[in-house]
Amino acid sequence: MTAGRRIGLVVVLFLAGVGLAFALQGVRGPGGTTRERGSGAPQRIVTTAPSAAELLFAIGAGDRVVGVGDWCRHPPEAESLPRVGGEYNPALEQMLALRPDLVVVQGKAEKIEAFCRHNAIRVLHLNTDTLATLRSGLHELGRAVGLEAEADRLAARIQAELAAVASRVAGRPRPRVFLCMGHSPGSLRGLSTAHGKSLFSSLLDIAGGENVLGDIDLAYPPVSKEQLLEREPEVILELHPGEELSEDARRQLVADWQAAASLPAVRNGRIHILTDDALLVPGPRVPLVARRLAQVLHPEMTNVQ
Repeated sequence: MTAGRRIGLVVVLFLAGVGLAFALQGVRGPGGTTRERGSGAPQRIVTTAPSAAELLFAIGAGDRVVGVGDWCRHPPEAESLPRVGGEYNPALEQMLALRPDLVVVQGKAEKIEAFCRHNAIRVLHLNTDTLATLRSGLHELGRAVGLEAEADRLAARIQAELAAVASRVAGRPRPRVFLCMGHSPGSLRGLSTAHGKSLFSSLLDIAGGENVLGDIDLAYPPVSKEQLLEREPEVILELHPGEELSEDARRQLVADWQAAASLPAVRNGRIHILTDDALLVPGPRVPLVARRLAQVLHPEMTNVQ
């Protein structure tokens, strides 16, 4: 996967819509009561967002999902579903053929919005860019499909599991970490990172690390080698979610960092290439990501739960 394609995946997985609002029409019944399944709740759901697909399956609405986006890979049941493109390249004819009564998107998704307006299909805009919006978005999603109680239980479980990770690393030294979303092969050009308000940066905090560029407000800012030399990260986490990297490829990625050999992370060999497919999917598996990060940052600990 090229650096540009990988960054595109990052944007698809984490880009939130305009503001923190969720737009949903026709989900509540008279008096604001939530519709129950079988009395108006959607029965044919399409989503282009990997996080939404995972959340729908996790709260028990997976049997109503009839189409998913190109990047949806989990749970395994989603693999066999028809593909409908993504927010920026939707397969609208395929989507229409699936006869959805609810389409869940992440980000602006203007083409999909216009398509749904034209075909009188309800749209839910899901924002899962932070832990707070993941919780509120999960609640809204549950309400939309008539499974509000199940969604709230999942949100509570996620919160409890994250709290358990934070408790395990409490009081331990917090290494300064550079979150590398990718760079050009063979060099340190094209570096980018996750900003401090992002969900991934919050998971890093929970796992006992400090984002060295967490004070930058841009969503996924470019990073110069000079900035890194100034911030002196003690750990570098390079993210390649879902990629099958050979040992040679991993060694080359690590070797690229010799261009910044004075960094503490490089001097001390604390460069980690992470390929877990859940890394950048803000859904029910975020506690797994927090545990994974805690294990990397605090190798003296075992079985972080």
